[in-house]
Order: sequence, then structure tokens, then C-alpha cells
Amino acid sequence: MKNIILILLLVVTLSSCKKWLEEAPRSVITSSQFYKSEEDARAAVDGIYAFLYPPYTGSGRNYGYAMLELVTGGYRTMSEGNDLVNVVNLRQNSASPLLQQWFSSCYQGIEAANLAIANIPDVDMNESERSKLMGEVKFLRAYYYYTLVNIFGDVPLKLTPTTNAEDGLLPKTGVKDIYETAIIPDLKDAESSGLPATPEGTGRASTGAAKALLAKAYLSMAGFPVNQTDKLPLARDKAQEVISSNSFSLFQTTGGVSWFDKLNNPDFDNTQEHIFSIQFGLNIINSIVPNELYPKGVSFNRNGHVDNDMGLLIPEQSFLDSYEPNDLRRNNNGFFFNTITVDGTTYNFSWAMYKFFDKNLLDNAPRSAKDFPVIRYADVLLTYAEAQNEAGGSPDATAYNALNAIRSRAGLADLSGLSQADFREEVWKQRYWELCAEDKVWFDIVRTHKIFDAANGNMVNAVGFTLPSGATFKEENLKFPIPLSEVQVNPLLE
Repeated sequence: MKNIILILLLVVTLSSCKKWLEEAPRSVITSSQFYKSEEDARAAVDGIYAFLYPPYTGSGRNYGYAMLELVTGGYRTMSEGNDLVNVVNLRQNSASPLLQQWFSSCYQGIEAANLAIANIPDVDMNESERSKLMGEVKFLRAYYYYTLVNIFGDVPLKLTPTTNAEDGLLPKTGVKDIYETAIIPDLKDAESSGLPATPEGTGRASTGAAKALLAKAYLSMAGFPVNQTDKLPLARDKAQEVISSNSFSLFQTTGGVSWFDKLNNPDFDNTQEHIFSIQFGLNIINSIVPNELYPKGVSFNRNGHVDNDMGLLIPEQSFLDSYEPNDLRRNNNGFFFNTITVDGTTYNFSWAMYKFFDKNLLDNAPRSAKDFPVIRYADVLLTYAEAQNEAGGSPDATAYNALNAIRSRAGLADLSGLSQADFREEVWKQRYWELCAEDKVWFDIVRTHKIFDAANGNMVNAVGFTLPSGATFKEENLKFPIPLSEVQVNPLLE
């Protein structure tokens, strides 16, 4: 494998990774010297993917990934990072590097996308390939903006490349306008650009990914803060397109391999259930998530590696107990584990996350090639079930099929005959149980203003709810503050 391509503002550093491209590495060049060939255009697009990484690779115990999980009530942390401790206690410090990871990486990705959108149309290249490249760029820019508005709320909207320092001094744009001006148009362009139906093992954006994110964006627009309920049928229909394409399906236990072990095995990345993922490669770009989710201070690796900063997310007992007793996801080697046998020796420990446990860590820790799932087919099924129930006034057979596919795989009985309200609550709870530790639940809290009260097994208003940490949600906690360093540079963000 080769390295990733990075593009930042007007300076472009190029290298490559086999999951995405075949181009040879290049030197640092300016955009005026670049965009001369199809190879240049492809390399530029590859570079936009690089900005997906920072929250998932960590730096100095700064794991932005965990930030979005620690406010859901499902986890505590044993990390030594004070910023994560502040998050779980709802002390949202605007100087936190966790916030900077999300804010900077998204806007760097947006700037790289803006450069590509401005320059690729003038490159002498095959028109079909140009359309596909532009589709990837539009998908990625939409994803970055979708992430920003769900973490920070109103943020600056910028759809052209930066040419001078003043270009970046922009005021906030409302969430509604960002959806309508950037996210939705970009995703519509992406889905009609001729992208392949699936990731095809490469990790690139696909038509399936564009449609799935469009469905999720419409569902978000139907909730807070936009509250456009007319988007519910659009969310339903777009999710249905993904389902009807038959391009994706849920992992199932086959040939002695459990569906849990397919979900966390790098060999199954970019296949079947994985619609879009952040790509990692052993010794190229190592994922830190599987290693950091290890049980704290337990050494069962063959290479003897022990990382004292493990225990990034520890499931709360109340969250574990909220699963139905016969739910396979709750069992050892489901989404969680508290024991493992390695080379005949059994190790016991407090409950930890098994969902991302890459077995190759036993020999390679702390290095892992496990991709991080951004969009899974399970998410699409639950998106469809919720949108159909809301748009139709009650769940129909197709909504039950989508919901029960999730329940059945988890070993639970099918449901039927629920009211609209009961069906809604069941879908929301399944999203907590199925998509746990995937940075999805926070987005649900933002759009519904509901949080899962695991101790009592029901969804409640987020504002006024007391987390297991003892911190109580306030209205201001429904979004994170824009990083202090950004406000200091641009007072328009105050």
C-alpha cells in the first residue's frame, strides 16, 4: 500500500493508497501547476478523503470520535484525556482540541472539495470519468457539511476556493440554508453522476452511499432544528431506493463465522453491509479505534503490547442491561465482551466493546487495518422504517420488514400491531442498540431532542435528562461550541 493524498488550501501534497488509486506519488505543487490531466484530477479527489481521518486517528489522547458517544449516556471513559472527562460531564470547553479536530478536518475537506469543483471541469479528460470524480467530490463535501451542522449547528457556508485570508472570514449560515444550498444539491449531483452502485472494494463513494446519506439528510431536516416534515416522504423514498437496489444486505452468520465477526473483520470491509467507511491500512494508516476500545489495562496480545490509554469507551451497565435478555448483541462476542481465550488462556475483565475488535490486534496491536463504518445497511433499514412510519401515519408491512430484519438478526422475535408512537420508539431504541459506538446516536439526539433513558428503557426529552455521569442536559448541550481558536481568528463566529 501507499500513503494518502493530502490537499490543503492552495498547496497539494500527493501520495496514494491502493484502496483508492494507482497514481504514483508526486511532489508538492500549487493548484495553478496542477489539474493538467485526468491523473491530476483523480489524485486531487483522492486527497479529499484524507480529511475523514483526524477524529478517528487521535493525537495526544485527542479522540474526537469518542466525543460524540460520551454525551449519549451509554458510555463512560477511562482515558487519561481530561477533555473526554469534560465531555462526559457536559463541560463543553470551546478550547478543547476534540472540537478542533472535527471543525478543522471538515473545513479542510470542504476547501479541498471546493478546489476540485473549481478546477476539474477544465481538465482535458474523459467525460464519464469527470462526472464520476465530481460525484465523489460532491458526496464528500456534503458529508463534511452534514457532520458540521450536526455537531456545531450554524456554521459558515463556503462553496468556492480560498484565494486570500479574508475569504475565510465568513459569518454563520443557518442549518436550514446549509442543507438546502449545499448538502442536498451536492448529494443529488453525486447520485446522478454515474458512480458505481457499491464501494466495489475500493472505499470510494458510490451511488448507494449518496442515496443513503441523502435519506439520512432528509430525515434530519424533518427534525430539529429545520423541522421540515415534508422531507419525511423523501427520506422514505430515498432509503427505499437503496433497499430496492439489492446492492447491500445485512451480514448473517454463515459457515461458522458469526455476523459480529464479519462486522469487525477487515476482510469484510467495503462489502455487503458496509456502504461507506473510512479506510485504514496496516502500517499505512492504522486505525486507533479498535485498540483504544480494549478493556483497560488487560494484556492478552501475543506481541505483549499493553496501551495504558485503553478503555476509551466503557459501556455503562444500565446500557448493557437495557438490551432484551435474549438479544445476541448483548452477549459476549456480540457487540461487547468480558472474556476472551487466546492460545488456551482465558482472560476475564469488565465489559468492553467487541464491536470493533480486530482479531489481528492479537499480533499487531496497537496497529489495525479495520475501517470505520460511516454508513451501514442497518442504518438505512432503520432510516426507512422511521421515515415510512412518520410519513404514512402508521407502520406498514415494509416498515415492519425493515425493523424486523434488524431484530431477527439480533435473535429477537418479530413485532407487529404497534401504534405509530410505539413503533417510533422501538426504531429509536434499535438505533441506540444497533448503531452503538458508531457516532450515529448523537445525530439522532440532535434531530429528535430525545435521549435513551437506559435505566427505565424508554426515550425521554434530552433537555433535563441526567446522564449516568450525574450531568444534566441543558438546551445548550444540544450542540457543541465552535472552537475558541476559530472565534479568535474570526469574530463573526461569536
